[in-house]
Amino acid sequence: MKIIRMTANPSGAWPPIQEGAFDAIPEGHALVPDSLDLAAFYAAVGFVVPTFSEVGETDEMPAHMALTGYTVAQEALDAWIASHPEPDPLETAKSAKLSGLSAACNSAIVAGCDVTLPSGTSGHIALTDEDQINLTTAVGAVQKGAAGYPYHLDGQLCAIYPAADIIAMGEAATAHKLYHTTYANHLFAWVRRCDTLEDVAAITYGSALPDDLAANMTAILEAASNA
Repeated sequence: MKIIRMTANPSGAWPPIQEGAFDAIPEGHALVPDSLDLAAFYAAVGFVVPTFSEVGETDEMPAHMALTGYTVAQEALDAWIASHPEPDPLETAKSAKLSGLSAACNSAIVAGCDVTLPSGTSGHIALTDEDQINLTTAVGAVQKGAAGYPYHLDGQLCAIYPAADIIAMGEAATAHKLYHTTYANHLFAWVRRCDTLEDVAAITYGSALPDDLAANMTAILEAASNA
């Protein structure tokens, strides 16, 4: 059974048709006959003006109200369509690609980097937000004069690392994060200037940058390393 509420929404738009196994027509609702052509109703839902009529009692059903017709408020529908244009597929693809690249950049940063320390120890440091805070604290302590500071490489016990090792970890983490944030920024610029869906789809995290963007990224990283 299909039914529709016989009062409009506060906005003035009519509610959609409901379909289900109803035992009876709820109060304030009307039956929607299966014989009624609803193609235009569904296409213009919210912009229709229904017509209701009382239907007398039959062997199958007591007297009830029924939707017997409707008109489309075409002027209002056209105005709504004009103010809600279909999204540009290219811009939609660009937005999705930028979100994906941003997530990939964050994952690459969090994954961390390998380090070889002045003391000869080598290993890996993860760079979750908490790891970055801890490492920043450690670097700050040795910069203020501490001879060493407790830290740990991934999978290893916490140990007191000499100041030079802590500084090396901090520098490695900074370089790692700078590389990925700079690379992602250049990928974003590449996506934004794409003219086709195929060009957008071809860009992945790890793609080689176009020559001009690659040269700009190299210049930025070199300037940062010499600062």
